[in-house]
Amino acid sequence: MQELFFELLRVSIGQLDCLSRGPSAQEWNEIYQTARRHGLVGVCYKGVEHLFDFGLRAPQDLSIDWMADAETIREEQELFETRCEKLVKKLAERKLRTAVMNGFGVHRYADNELQQLVQTTAIDVFIDCSMERIIKFVRQTGQEDIHCGYTSLALNVWDNMPVNIHYRVLSARNPFANKRLQKWFAQNKDLMFVKGEDDWWVPSSTMNAICMLQTFQQRLLRGKATMGYLLDYYYVLNDVKGAFQPFKDGSNMADALQVLGMTQFAAGVMWVLEQTLGLDRQYMLCKPSEVEGRFVLRCLMSRKRSFKHLLLHYPMEMLWPNR
Repeated sequence: MQELFFELLRVSIGQLDCLSRGPSAQEWNEIYQTARRHGLVGVCYKGVEHLFDFGLRAPQDLSIDWMADAETIREEQELFETRCEKLVKKLAERKLRTAVMNGFGVHRYADNELQQLVQTTAIDVFIDCSMERIIKFVRQTGQEDIHCGYTSLALNVWDNMPVNIHYRVLSARNPFANKRLQKWFAQNKDLMFVKGEDDWWVPSSTMNAICMLQTFQQRLLRGKATMGYLLDYYYVLNDVKGAFQPFKDGSNMADALQVLGMTQFAAGVMWVLEQTLGLDRQYMLCKPSEVEGRFVLRCLMSRKRSFKHLLLHYPMEMLWPNR
């Protein structure tokens, strides 16, 4: 079933025309549940619609539920986008340098038909200022209960719509690795601010290629990684097409991965993207590794996090507590 799920994803993004075989009713249901778990039910519905032309149809009741989910996602994305625009405008009025991350910061890379079906679960923005100034802004919204994490705090302005304000983008559990990450980010912070088509500031594709990889690693370690996040990452890499900008010190992508200690992990993720979404090798950060990739994919698709397996595979990260 898992292979059929990946095939449906590739149909949805235009990498395949049809599935290798018709799923059974039970398999269709399992594909649907997997899509929901990974935040891809809307994207996969586009593939379901495409398969109608090939005579492959999900059971009728399931198709109706799937269609309803897709329509709900379209409506939610419109509301999210309107509120994100309002937040960015408020921050600009206070002269806070802001970049829209993740979700709306990368959905612009997706095909036009898919942009309203790529599910956003939160609004994430990076503000280039001190934590104290961010807390002052949050208090001005009327929020008194403020809990600051290592990288971000929650802005509670809309019900059922999380807003995360980031004062750090990268983080690692290992304090020595984290020190390298913070130093590297401080040197290259300006790459977080590129004018997007909608007049929002967003990270450059090259900066996203690093930041999203590192964020995905931390999500994987916490058991919160999804294929939905990897689809966003696929679109970023598909956009830059291997033409990565040099970083501020003149280093290239390979140098940055080595400095940040992510070469092995990046190689695994590249293999996963190739196997599941058909990423062209010319667009990759580095040469893919099947051994690392199979481990990453197993962790990604597992319903439960295996602390023991992660500890054995990434001991220098797992030995330290969450930030």
